[in-house]
Amino acid sequence: MSIRQLSHSYLIHAAAFAPAIAFLLWGRFGPGDTGARWAAAYLAGGLLALPHAAWMLKRRAGSWIALGVDLYLAIGGLLALVSAQAVDLWGRGYGAAPALASVFAIGLAATLLSPLGFIGEPHPDPEQVRRMSAWLLLASGLAAGVALWLRADPLLGGVVPVLAVLLIRGRLSQQLALAK
Repeated sequence: MSIRQLSHSYLIHAAAFAPAIAFLLWGRFGPGDTGARWAAAYLAGGLLALPHAAWMLKRRAGSWIALGVDLYLAIGGLLALVSAQAVDLWGRGYGAAPALASVFAIGLAATLLSPLGFIGEPHPDPEQVRRMSAWLLLASGLAAGVALWLRADPLLGGVVPVLAVLLIRGRLSQQLALAK
């Protein structure tokens, strides 16, 4: 793969998570004290997530993990309007668990309602899609549980469960492609 192809692929994948990237950059580097900065980041992320989710559904069907992150940001944006304590609990108190639970919820809906399933890949055998989607649902549910259990550890309760879901999705997608 050439540098140009790698750059293009990277930008396409980054676009799938643009609201999350903006949210994290604002929350980390934005103006103001920590609480106000993260509340504003949730508001901005939630506002960006709504049109982004509509765009993803229209242009990039099957990007369910990114849509789950958009759902997480939209809920966080609503909570930021309601209460500083609620958004703090959502964002910091539960660690990565709410984001992974949102991904699980979108994945469950995709498995039940979309021919692409949670795996998000077209395949001639709907049973294979459903099987791979079930495995991904199991992985994301377990990841949400691990994230909640280890929420005090940013690495083991945050980065590792999220990365595990992304890597498992990639592996299951490869298996589905080989099953054609």
